[in-house]
Amino acid sequence: MEIIQNGLTTEADSRDRRRTERFTGPFDGFRVDVLETPMSIFDLSLGGCFVNSSHEQEPGVRFKMKIDLPHVGWVTLTAQTLYARSGYGFAVQFVDLDESTHSRLEQGLDHLLDQMM
Repeated sequence: MEIIQNGLTTEADSRDRRRTERFTGPFDGFRVDVLETPMSIFDLSLGGCFVNSSHEQEPGVRFKMKIDLPHVGWVTLTAQTLYARSGYGFAVQFVDLDESTHSRLEQGLDHLLDQMM
């Protein structure tokens, strides 16, 4: 995908935008544990997201989660809590992504970005 900026069209511009773009959501997700717990996901980016939750989550906790992304389906990621907003939820960053998972997440975000344009 190409973006025209200052009269120039470059592929790098679209990649940079996707990396910083946050997609409001909500997206369906699950915390993967002994039982899968449903989650609502907001502000999704290549680096992380915000999980709407009434349950407290301590910073630094790692857990598996699945996100349903348009065009690519369910993506399973490892997330680490950055901070919590009492009564609202918590922010996570995605960690230890293998190449395949990173690529699927990137494809899903590319698809969302294409729909915005």
